[in-house]
Formats: sequence, structure tokens, C-alpha cells
Amino acid sequence: MINPFPNSKILIVDDDTNVQKSLKRLINKENFVVQVACDGEDALSKITDFQPHCILLDIKMPYLNGKDTLKMIKFSYPTIEVIIISGINSSKINEDCLTDGAFSCVSKPVNFDFLFFQIIQALELRLAKEAADEKP
Repeated sequence: MINPFPNSKILIVDDDTNVQKSLKRLINKENFVVQVACDGEDALSKITDFQPHCILLDIKMPYLNGKDTLKMIKFSYPTIEVIIISGINSSKINEDCLTDGAFSCVSKPVNFDFLFFQIIQALELRLAKEAADEKP
């Protein structure tokens, strides 16, 4: 796969360290810059310094769940695209997340080719929004 957005920053938010490591390894191979967070609170604390372009966000996490984290991210950082990654296969949860501003929802176990495609689409959308905001 060819990454048209090399060095774009991706934040992986998942309480499962195995998922974190697997996704980080695969995403690093595609020339993205990656950081991980173990829950919503950790993610929110890393966003300001890391300034990710896209966030991969698990739904079911301790302390601050993915749905609430998504709302906080989109309120404070509306230009960051968020892809929900969930082991819970629920159309209601997916619909709620999309309504709250998620770019898309991807089911676990993750098909990496599909996830890579979603990341690229999210980054393209972000770029288009930034270009539209720059026009007078």
C-alpha cells in the first residue's frame, strides 16, 4: 500500500495493550507517526502536545469510554478525524458515534487493509476541510 500522507500523526486509543501494539506496528510500517493512549483521559491529555491528524478510538474502555471521549474530542478539536474501532457490533452504537462526529466505525478484529483505507479517506476529508476553511 502507498501512503499519500506520510508522517501524518495517528493516535491509537485502546485499553488492550495487544491491540495497541499490533495497530502501532502495522501503522508505523505505512509511514505514519504513531502514539498510543490507554483510555479516554490519557488520549485527551496527549492530543494537545501530539496534535494527531486522525484518532483510532476504542468504544469500551475504563474511566472514560469511547463515546464520551469522542464527544469531547469533536467539541475541542473538530478538525481531528476519529475512527471508532469496536469489538461491540451494534448498529445503534455505530449510528450514535457517526452522529457525534466520528468519521467511520471499524469492527474488531480489524481488517488492516480496510482500516488503512479508512485512515486515508479520513485524512483526505481533513485536508479538504482545511482547504475549504482557507478560502475567503
